[in-house]
Amino acid sequence: DALAGYRNDGMKKFTEEYQAEYYRQTLAMAEQIPTLRGMSPWILKDFKSPRREHPVFQNGWNRKGIVSETGVRKQAFGVLADYYRGKQ
Repeated sequence: DALAGYRNDGMKKFTEEYQAEYYRQTLAMAEQIPTLRGMSPWILKDFKSPRREHPVFQNGWNRKGIVSETGVRKQAFGVLADYYRGKQ
């Protein structure tokens, strides 16, 4: 989960940096699977979810998207876009 606009170089949970690094590590792992032929982000856009109860970072929203509910691209969007560009 990453709250769009929440930044911290200390790699705290819910930061864009944390989510972007998670994507970097996941993509590096995927590169080690020779039979892998496709993939997509788990969730493209943040969405309402009553089970997401963290009062500051979630407040009723699933924040796993690489795009916020208002359409703001998070850092992880750029990580994934760069990865796909390198595959062309």
